[in-house]
Amino acid sequence: MTKIKVNRDTCQGYGNCVIAFPAAFDLDDDGLVVLKRDSINGADGEEAEALRRAAYDCPTESITVAEEDQ
Repeated sequence: MTKIKVNRDTCQGYGNCVIAFPAAFDLDDDGLVVLKRDSINGADGEEAEALRRAAYDCPTESITVAEEDQ
């Protein structure tokens, strides 16, 4: 399982994560990131690629992706 974490303190609301992976990320009324889900299954596939893209595209590095043992 791949866990997703966000740091709302450093988020500046660019929305790149929402563009890259709208199934996992959204912006709240203040324009800051909120998680729609906190994990994905596996480290391969379309969702994993979208998650890596979202983290890479975040200019404030507010997204953390971590593999967890099940």
